[in-house]
Amino acid sequence: MSATGVVAAFDFEARCLGCLADGSLISVSGIGAENAARAARALVAAGAGALLSFGVAGALDPQLACGTAVLPFEVLRPRNGLSTATPQRFATDRQWRECLLSALPPRPAVVSGALLSSAAPVASATLKQRLFRDSGAVAVDMESAAVAAVAADHGLPFLALRVILDTAQDSLPASLMRAFDPAAAHRSLWPLLRAPSQWRSLLRLAAQYRIARRAMSRYAQLGQPTRRSGGAPAGG
Repeated sequence: MSATGVVAAFDFEARCLGCLADGSLISVSGIGAENAARAARALVAAGAGALLSFGVAGALDPQLACGTAVLPFEVLRPRNGLSTATPQRFATDRQWRECLLSALPPRPAVVSGALLSSAAPVASATLKQRLFRDSGAVAVDMESAAVAAVAADHGLPFLALRVILDTAQDSLPASLMRAFDPAAAHRSLWPLLRAPSQWRSLLRLAAQYRIARRAMSRYAQLGQPTRRSGGAPAGG
């Protein structure tokens, strides 16, 4: 079986996969769709026979707690900004998804549903509420749809495994969003140090980061998400 190509936006996400023994190819892409697509295309050129989007996500469903794993049956990409009317839809590989679902423990929680990929950071609880209402997606990230599109272009199986970092009730500090906005010409963490009013939110997010990271490592260890059962790709 050919290797699985894994796209992770951050180093810490890739490190949660540990030392994979199945020859998987891992690329740390950086934030955003353009970076993720570039990494996915490079993985395909290197011989990847399937693509996995792995990392953290923000919850849109208010029932999802930090540390919950999201194994979506489809990924949605808005065609115009954050408008969720008639989004592009990319199905994940059913056989691969079900294989991973059967391998993962029920605790922490594992959910399915749709995953929304946004071109811009989704920071406010109010926006999360609107996107949940309008799209029905349970979580949001910024890279999975781009990876899914590359997989679709090459006729390859695709799967996303995302772990909730910020909940639907969390509004992320504006300084943090500016620091990590892929559209920013110069990203810097200096604004965080100049915004003491947001430090409490940052401390809470740091605690949630530790929860999400432990959960990702556990899911990677127990579920081995880069392993796929044999046979032809299955639809969503």
